[in-house]
Amino acid sequence: MHLKAILPVLFLLTACGQKATASHKDKAAELADGNSMSCVAGNVKLAGAGSPQVAVAGFGIHGDTIGGFGLGLNVEHAGKVHEVSSSLMPLPLQTGTHHFPSLAEPGMTLASYKIRAADGDLLRGYNGGTYSQQFSAIENDPDAKLKIQIDKMVVSDAPQPGFKRIHAVGYFEFNAAALPASSPSDACVSDGVARSLASVKAGKRLLPLFDAAVCDAEKKHVRCDFDVVTDFTKVQ
Repeated sequence: MHLKAILPVLFLLTACGQKATASHKDKAAELADGNSMSCVAGNVKLAGAGSPQVAVAGFGIHGDTIGGFGLGLNVEHAGKVHEVSSSLMPLPLQTGTHHFPSLAEPGMTLASYKIRAADGDLLRGYNGGTYSQQFSAIENDPDAKLKIQIDKMVVSDAPQPGFKRIHAVGYFEFNAAALPASSPSDACVSDGVARSLASVKAGKRLLPLFDAAVCDAEKKHVRCDFDVVTDFTKVQ
């Protein structure tokens, strides 16, 4: 076959491949546009829909679990940018109530709620770790973990081979806390050291690790309702 006859065929195949890729991206964009999330962070009500306001992340489906599943909301409210993140967690592909970390395991959530100025500067950063240090009066505090309630979980084949489509509806909630500055005050650090020494003397760890009043820590409860559809790769 002459080169002149081959070139139109190559151009046609290339165009088809580009259309297929574009089509897949369009489908993914259509899925993202239908996602929604509404949150109450303290006394602030936030709501968003579609990308980039609502973000869904995951490391693929491993057996009957989504590895590293995460939800996020990024919206403007009253002249500031509000960011809520569930952090990444393994999520079973089933309805019910789940905690991360598990109630049976030590640890605290890494979920966060951040408030930024319009230019992106962080004004206040609330997170589960700070809540645990400042407010957890017991070991393995369930209030320091993220709770997620899945009311609807539909798993189906996605149009793209090797992927599964997930439709998840429910809510998640967590406690988070923030300090007034980017680092603890001298008084806060001194209080932590004193409590640590007292723990050694008592032969047991005194909780919480810091005195929230001395550290001027502020806590908030965050709850977010979500309805999301996305495609995840099926990991063998």
